[in-house]
Order: sequence, then structure tokens, then C-alpha cells
Amino acid sequence: MHNRKMWALSLVLVLVMAMLSACSMGESMANTCEPEISTDLALEAQNAGMAGMAAGKVEWNESHLSSFLTVLLQQNTGGNFPVDAIHACVEPGGNIALHVQLKDDVLLGGDSLSVSGTIGVADGSVSVDLTEVSGNGFVASSALLAPINAQVNAALAGAITGLPVSVETTDDTLTISLGGM
Repeated sequence: MHNRKMWALSLVLVLVMAMLSACSMGESMANTCEPEISTDLALEAQNAGMAGMAAGKVEWNESHLSSFLTVLLQQNTGGNFPVDAIHACVEPGGNIALHVQLKDDVLLGGDSLSVSGTIGVADGSVSVDLTEVSGNGFVASSALLAPINAQVNAALAGAITGLPVSVETTDDTLTISLGGM
């Protein structure tokens, strides 16, 4: 009986250590930016997205993408939405970072969350590979992000009606080119 308890305890300790090895203390290493966020820019981004769906190419700069994400989530979640702004930072090579500015008293240790990774095309759909998530002084690496990547990519798989043929990023712009329209 004692031997079984030791094995069970050892297994639990190994699992806890494996989970904790993917977390560390510190701040996000993702690039930061301060794009302008407004309802007018969100509407411009929405119109560009709709026109892009018809034309086969969507192009958003950091301000359009940040405004679109912030206003869309605010309008769809109501007054209890705990986010003030979402800053989308785009870099060459498919790198993207989202910095979420929270309202006061949402978290005890800080007021922002950061997510960084790459954006591209996999299996005919836009896909992301999150490499780092940070908030409240903790940083989680890709080992803990695999299930989150799977959920995000499953949601993105049905979000665009055409076949994405390319996703490109420059210093300030995200471009998604579509085919099969």
C-alpha cells in the first residue's frame, strides 16, 4: 500500500514539475507598439476586410487591426468587457504580438497581457503559432501553448471563406491574399 502511494505521489510531482517548467517569472520579450485606436479606424478596417473578401486581398496596418479587434470585442461583449485596448504589433517574417491593456482591478499584479507568435498558412487556412504568453509577471512558453494553438487554429480554419494563398507581414502591415473566390 505504501509503495502505491509513493508512486502516485511521484507521478503527481513529476506532472507538476513538467507544468511549472513551461512557466517562468519575467516580462514578455515581444515587441511593443502604440497604434492609434478609434471607432473610425475600426470601420475602415471592416470595410477593407469586406472589400478584400471580394477582391481577394486584405491589407491592414497596425492601427486598423488594433482598432478592429478592440471595437469588435467591445461591441460584442457589452459593458462588462475587461479590456481597454488591444495593440496589434506586426513585424516582418510573420511575427505578430498582441498586447491587451486591461481595465483597472482585473488582475491584482498588473494591467496587461501579451501574446506573441507567428501567423501564416497551414492546410489552406490562416494559422497562428503562439510562442509566448505573459501577464502578471509570469511568462508561459510554447509547451503550455499547444492546446491554445489548437483551439485558435480550429477557430481560424472556418473564419475565411476563400483559400488563403499567402499571409505576409511587414513592419506595420498584415496582408492576407485569398484564392478560390
